[in-house]
Amino acid sequence: MAEKKKRILIVEDNADCRELLRLIITRQLGCEVVEAATGLAAVDQASATHPDLILMDLGLPGISGAEATERIKANPAIKDIPIVINTAFKRH
Repeated sequence: MAEKKKRILIVEDNADCRELLRLIITRQLGCEVVEAATGLAAVDQASATHPDLILMDLGLPGISGAEATERIKANPAIKDIPIVINTAFKRH
């Protein structure tokens, strides 16, 4: 029986960055990818898909990545999913 692919949730509002991460993860790591472009969608996707890992942007529309992380960690059903912060803020 084939081993189940690991599932990674990419949370990124920039479509180009999200696509680049998806390509790297699927082609290089062979993992399944689910995506979210907002903080609220991230919380919903984490609850619905129970990914093995979440790559979380901080600067998201609606609620921030930090707030989405807090909500995920407050939910006993998904609180143990590791979350890696992946963000790029420009300094002016």
